[in-house]
Amino acid sequence: MLVAVLFPWGALAQPDFNPRQDAFSFANDTVREYLPDAGGNIVSRDREEPADFAHSCFLLSRAVIQFHKFARFEPGAPKLSQDEYRKRLRRLFRIPCWFGPQRQEVVRFPGYADLWDFSADHKALLQANLGSWRLSYFRVGNFRMGFPHPRAGQALAARQLVRKLDRGELEAVYLTRFPKMNHCIVLYHYRQLGGGDLEFLAYDPNYPGRGTWLRYHAKERYFELEERWYFNTGRVNLMRVFLSPFH
Repeated sequence: MLVAVLFPWGALAQPDFNPRQDAFSFANDTVREYLPDAGGNIVSRDREEPADFAHSCFLLSRAVIQFHKFARFEPGAPKLSQDEYRKRLRRLFRIPCWFGPQRQEVVRFPGYADLWDFSADHKALLQANLGSWRLSYFRVGNFRMGFPHPRAGQALAARQLVRKLDRGELEAVYLTRFPKMNHCIVLYHYRQLGGGDLEFLAYDPNYPGRGTWLRYHAKERYFELEERWYFNTGRVNLMRVFLSPFH
């Protein structure tokens, strides 16, 4: 199993999510280019060529949850036309992430085994129908990135994440180290490290097919993200996203 290779700690239970099967085969990119300077710190600069597909970490994270909760793939069934797949994608993407699966009719995608294979064949179709990245920049919760993040709030978020994952549900989180980094990823499993510390496994839209870790340090009550090409490893602030407005 891919998860066992990426995270070889024998005691980990197998999650109902695999980033090489249940996520997109293509990546989100960033508007600016990120490179290490002479001191090893990651800095950004203008790109010589524009990114092909950018601004979409929120869209990809939301869509992964929608596919996981409300879609089913049927590899033994005949493939459909592009137009029919488009109709099904639009129906799927209209379902709010916070709805329970029992409240919705399953959207079926015949001819494919999983989202990875489907997205490899229909990259342009998916990118055209994911929604507006511009609207994701105006999410009501985005204003919080520049505000203080009390340690008590981070501790509460860690407890809420554990409860959500214990129910077998994915959880999208907004990570920020304003103004250097703002990004959305999807958590799909966790393990206890001792002393109250936790290590979450996550799908990062910027890294197709690979998991990443996000650690919660209980004593200091902060989150730490694995080193990324767009971010030096270190402390980040976390906010849960795509939640019901009534919870």
